[in-house]
Parts: sequence; structure tokens; C-alpha cells
Amino acid sequence: MINSFNRFIVIFIFFSFLFSCQKTEILDEVVFDYNLLNKINFNAEVKEIYNLYQVNLSLPFIDHVMDISPSKRIEKWFEENFIIFGTSNKLVINILDASISKNEIENDSNKKKVIENKEYIYEIIIKVNYILYNDDESILATTDVKISRTTTATNFISISERNRILDLLTLEALQDLSVKSSELVKKHMFEYII
Repeated sequence: MINSFNRFIVIFIFFSFLFSCQKTEILDEVVFDYNLLNKINFNAEVKEIYNLYQVNLSLPFIDHVMDISPSKRIEKWFEENFIIFGTSNKLVINILDASISKNEIENDSNKKKVIENKEYIYEIIIKVNYILYNDDESILATTDVKISRTTTATNFISISERNRILDLLTLEALQDLSVKSSELVKKHMFEYII
């Protein structure tokens, strides 16, 4: 009797240990390949990029927790994909907003739950202003671009999962910014691009 009880305990502990081990999920890193984004050629001699966005360290803003902030990624895209040619004119690019916020989604359900699983919405907002000046500092053309993108996640995610969500959100917003910038620059600055 005691022998079978001991055997049961050993088997129970063994299977408890075996089933408690879970597979570790390894997440792929988000790759920012700026060559896949739109390139825009401006008839200008000078290109100036101004990052006017001031990082907000208070809640709900969380872009300051990222290794490389969205504004830095946008700057790099401007540097690599905005090509200037010509002997006159000046292109000024102002990054006005590149914030990511995290807000709790209100639960409309009145049901009582054993485990309250909160969900959060992550939102990135990008605002950019393009101004083309002639050599006399008169404005030749201007346009503004605003992009907003959101995604959701549960409360219980790891830091690496959160970072991947933020990087993926930034990449998708940068793709949207690339498409929208191309569209609006072609519409409002068509005389000064190729």
C-alpha cells in the first residue's frame, strides 16, 4: 500500500514537472529596411531636417522606453530616401510629432471575472511638415502629413513582446508615412520633384 502510494507521488511529481515546462517563444526582431520605403527626389540644393518633437516622459506616452525612438527612425528615412538635386531651393522637413501612447481599453462588460485581463491600445501619431523655399527664402510649396496607427495587446506581456509591438507599430506607421508623403508631395509639390 505504501509502496504504491510512493510510486503514485513520484509519477505525479514527474508529470507535474514535465507539463509545467513550457516552450520558450523566441520572437523575430523587426527589421527596418529603408530601401523598401518610397524615395522622393526634390529639386533643391539643401535639405534640412528639424526634429521639433519633444519627448514626453509622462503617461500615457511610452515612446521614450524604445531603444530607437520613432522620431529617430523617421529622421533616418528622410536622410536615406529624400534625395536632393539641383543648384537652388531649400527643402525643410519638420518632425512635429512622433509619439506613442498606451491607454487602457474600457471593459464594457458587467460580468464578474475570476481574472481581470486588461487590454491596452497602443497608438502612434506622426506629424510632418514639408516646406520648399527658393533662394530668397520665399515659400514655393508646402504640405503637411499626419499618420495615425493603432494596435492592441493584453496586460500580461513580456518586455520583449512590448518592444516588438512598439517596433512593429513604428514600422507600419513609417510605411504609411512613406506612402502618404509621396502622395501629398506629388499633389502639392509636383513642380519640384521627379
